[in-house]
Amino acid sequence: MPRESRNRVNASPEEFLHDLKPGEHGCVFFFTKDEMQHIHFAFVKSGLDNNWGAVYLTATESIDDVRKSMQKHGINTRQHEEESGDGSLIILKGEEIYKNPHNPDIDNWINATKSISDMFTSKGKKGVRVAADLSAYFISHGLVEQWHKLEYVLGKKLSLPMSILCAYDSGSSKTWDTDLLKFYDQIDSETKEFVDAHSFVIYTSKQKSVILTI
Repeated sequence: MPRESRNRVNASPEEFLHDLKPGEHGCVFFFTKDEMQHIHFAFVKSGLDNNWGAVYLTATESIDDVRKSMQKHGINTRQHEEESGDGSLIILKGEEIYKNPHNPDIDNWINATKSISDMFTSKGKKGVRVAADLSAYFISHGLVEQWHKLEYVLGKKLSLPMSILCAYDSGSSKTWDTDLLKFYDQIDSETKEFVDAHSFVIYTSKQKSVILTI
């Protein structure tokens, strides 16, 4: 897809995610775990601070490790998690929703997103923000087609009061010190099928970023 079909956003990732409207399904491409978490947790924290529910789906870390990382990024998990707080934050292992990664349960995937959305709106929340690192597991295990199905079944735009932010490991650091738009051109051409499943994409590298709507 030519660059003209991508519209660059003149904002920092934090500003863009803070003001993100419901119904958006985006992704972030990163090089390091710290970069991924910085973007993911900015998305989660700004949601929690503005009366949104938040769900974090992980396939690569334990729930306790995610919780500790969130705390380091200024998210008060004790305040927000269900067991001891206001129930605004849920941290789940991805298999609780997709079940078998080799043959993902698409119906459960769809039904779970609606149930989660309904649950939070019933609590008086504006909706729910969902952050996920699930692609790292699927792609690293060669389950590209399975992950592709899960991405596309959600659609670029969601009819639910929900926003989703997926994460993709860019894999190579060889373009770190070049113009980030050159980095974008390279990554975009190599990962077009995944980018096109989303309504926006954030490319981040060494505290530089490019945000494009699709």
